Amino acid sequence: MIEDSSSDFAILKAELDVFVAGAFVEHAPTLQRSLQQLSDAPYDAVLVDLGLPDSDGMDTFERVSESAGSAAIVVITGDRVADLGEQAVRSGAQDYLVKGSQRVGETGRAVAYAIRRQRVMNDLQRARDAQLLAKSDFLSHVSHELRSPLAVVHQFGSLLEDGAGGPLNAQQSEFIAILMRNVSQLKVMIDDLLDVSREQHREVSVEIVRTSLGDLLSETVAAFGPLAGQHQIALELVDSDLPDVSADPGRVREVLGQLLENAVKFTPPGGRISVSGAEDGAMVRLTVRDTGCGLTEHDSAQVFDQFFQASPSDERGRNGLGLGLFISRELIRRQGGVIWVESVPGRGAAFSFTLPVALAYKPAEVSA
Repeated sequence: MIEDSSSDFAILKAELDVFVAGAFVEHAPTLQRSLQQLSDAPYDAVLVDLGLPDSDGMDTFERVSESAGSAAIVVITGDRVADLGEQAVRSGAQDYLVKGSQRVGETGRAVAYAIRRQRVMNDLQRARDAQLLAKSDFLSHVSHELRSPLAVVHQFGSLLEDGAGGPLNAQQSEFIAILMRNVSQLKVMIDDLLDVSREQHREVSVEIVRTSLGDLLSETVAAFGPLAGQHQIALELVDSDLPDVSADPGRVREVLGQLLENAVKFTPPGGRISVSGAEDGAMVRLTVRDTGCGLTEHDSAQVFDQFFQASPSDERGRNGLGLGLFISRELIRRQGGVIWVESVPGRGAAFSFTLPVALAYKPAEVSA
């Protein structure tokens, strides 16, 4: 129980002793003391007064929630701030009590029920985690098994495309070209499945180094120039004097490539795509903006979810598994940034992500 008033603690503890059989209650009068105790041992439940000498309101709840692990949290508020209790429940607390208004036995019942509910939620979360792990293992196994036969198909398709089996007529060349495009698309899907599996097993490596964005942006945009040109889309890099960032340059290219590929996919001929950057406090914000079909509010809220695919305006947007943006979100998160989208249906989309500015390098002073 985190409660700064010794008299309130004594009253509440007396109730718990009567109505919660076998309860052992430890006391912490301040937030800092409670955080230490929470780090030392697991608890079934935490009762926390939101008004403490060293913390107040929802800040108290958030700090305790971060350290409480699987414990059920019941918050205690004053009658003048009872709405904080409801806010805490919406943020994950199991229940709340208002000082001076609870009936005899209410504290004990609230704690007992909170513990039961939390245990059910913990069991459900463990079951969900086990399902996700099994699903990830299955996808990883299937993906690995598919790579070998796909490599053979790609190899022999390439030989036919190069004329190793004899000259091809126009129709045969067209058929081979269609075959190779679909083989390439299938390879991208399998690679995405493997990336998701590795990410969920924390096997994806991210190496943070001091990274200059100028060349990285120029090279990535230039690499997508031919693809944009094929679809009659103007692609431009907006010049910006950007500071160095702490990031993995390979992973940043991967995320930018995913955003540019999507922009080309969902932008009609005659449209425009721009890549820009801006310093935003301790972060650098990079944005890929297009004039494509855009996203609805519903799609924008889910576009980074695993296997989610927005409804495209034409068949060109229907390929893929809906994993690229999910992978991109995890890669940016592991580099200390966030990624988001701003969009209006029919007016394009702007995907942005942030990366931390690299700390300024100061050479050591040399004595004369």
